[in-house]
Amino acid sequence: MSWKPSNSQEQRRLEQKFSSLGIPFDTPGFYDHPAFLEAEHKDPRFLEMYARYVEARMYSGSYIANAAPKITAAATALEAAVAADGRLGACVDASGMLGRMLDRLGVWNYVAKSTLTITFPRASALHPRYFWAVDAGDFIAPHAIVVAPPFGVVDVTVRHQHYDAGQAAHIPSPILANEWGSAKWTPEDLANTEVLTWLHAKRIPFLTFLRNNYLSMTEVMQVLPVRNIKINETTLKYVTIAVGMTNEPLEEITGYKPKGRTALQIFEQDIQPQFP
Repeated sequence: MSWKPSNSQEQRRLEQKFSSLGIPFDTPGFYDHPAFLEAEHKDPRFLEMYARYVEARMYSGSYIANAAPKITAAATALEAAVAADGRLGACVDASGMLGRMLDRLGVWNYVAKSTLTITFPRASALHPRYFWAVDAGDFIAPHAIVVAPPFGVVDVTVRHQHYDAGQAAHIPSPILANEWGSAKWTPEDLANTEVLTWLHAKRIPFLTFLRNNYLSMTEVMQVLPVRNIKINETTLKYVTIAVGMTNEPLEEITGYKPKGRTALQIFEQDIQPQFP
């Protein structure tokens, strides 16, 4: 396994930026450093720089060999905890927990808020399932995943969402994708049918609508890649629209407790013992 998005020029540019601000960048989780937090206070979108750094870094073969089993173990254990709990739609909470667990294991990662388009096998006759960014209702994100090289997508809750009958059977869980295809987003990936119909009737170009109403989302989509994954004839397209690391350290994540266990308890009981 390797990490194809590595970009040494972008890595150097970001390291120069961090150095100029007094931010050390040698270990995962440096977004907690006081200098980073100060920069983030001045620029609420500064966390995007951390995500871009994780994407651009060069990773050695020994790092990949060490990180991959840790990511796999943590994702598998957390997915099992979510499944046992039975809560649907816990993607933001669970991905935030996983990100902090991987920080603790010394694994580079970031949490991505994303849209998700699921296209089911043709033989299933099922319509695509969309998790839109521009949609009715009150939600923190349409979906959330973790990017942790060598895995371009780590999704521990994709199967634990609200689906119509028959859809969940075609969705593997957890998803740990170390291979993916590049793709481009479409308006249908981002906005619900009612919004698209209204824009068409008003003759408003979709990109104009995005730039006028969702500028930060539009800018994030320009720098963080769309990833297309195909598993057993089911295709999942992830469009990153924001970066969403949780503010609390692992010990203080208590808002969501699968089967009454905190993130720290799951980590100490199910994950940490595998890597003494």
